Amino acid sequence: ADEDLDEGTRREFLVTMQGQMERLTKLSTDLLDLSRVDAGQLSVAEEPVELAEVARALVAELEPVAAASEHVLEVAADDEVWAAGDEERVVQVGRALLGNALVHTPEGTRIVAAARRRGDVVELAVEDDGPGIPREHQEAVFERFYRIDHGGIASGSGLGLAIARELARLMGGSVRLESEPGRTVVALELAA
Repeated sequence: ADEDLDEGTRREFLVTMQGQMERLTKLSTDLLDLSRVDAGQLSVAEEPVELAEVARALVAELEPVAAASEHVLEVAADDEVWAAGDEERVVQVGRALLGNALVHTPEGTRIVAAARRRGDVVELAVEDDGPGIPREHQEAVFERFYRIDHGGIASGSGLGLAIARELARLMGGSVRLESEPGRTVVALELAA
C-alpha cells in the first residue's frame, strides 16, 4: 500500500502474498479434512474410477510446476485400470503424492505417475529417481505434521501423506511406500 514503492517491487510483494495465501488456503483445507476424518464426517463415494485417466490428468495439471523446477514428468499407465473409490478423493491423494515428489526431489529428477494392476489390487503410484526417504523416516512421514529436515529446511505442512493415508483407508485401500536411494514409490492401492 506504500505509495513510494515502484511498480516492480509492488508486483514482487503481490506475487509473494499470493503464494502465501495459496499455502494458507491449502493448510486450512487440509486441517478441515483431517477434522472431518477425526469426527467421522468425511464421506467418500464408491464408484468406478479409471486410474490411468487420473494419472494423465494429474501430469497435465502439474506439468507447468514440473517444467519450472526442471523435473521430468511422465505417465506409465496400463489401459483401463479401474478402481473402486471416490474419484475426487483419488485425485486429491494423487495430487498430494505427485506434489510431494516435485517438492522433495532435486531439479531434473524423473517422476512417473503410474496406474497399474497388481493382482486383485490396482494402484495409482508416483515413482521418482530422487535421493529417497531414509529408512528411519519411512513410517513417520505418514504422521500428522511430520516433516523431514533437509539441511535446516523442512518444507510443507506435514499433512499431505497423513491425509492421503486416511482417505485411502476410508476408500478401503492403503498407501504403500518403498524407498531407497535412487528410487521411491508411493502408491495409493485400491480394490479393482
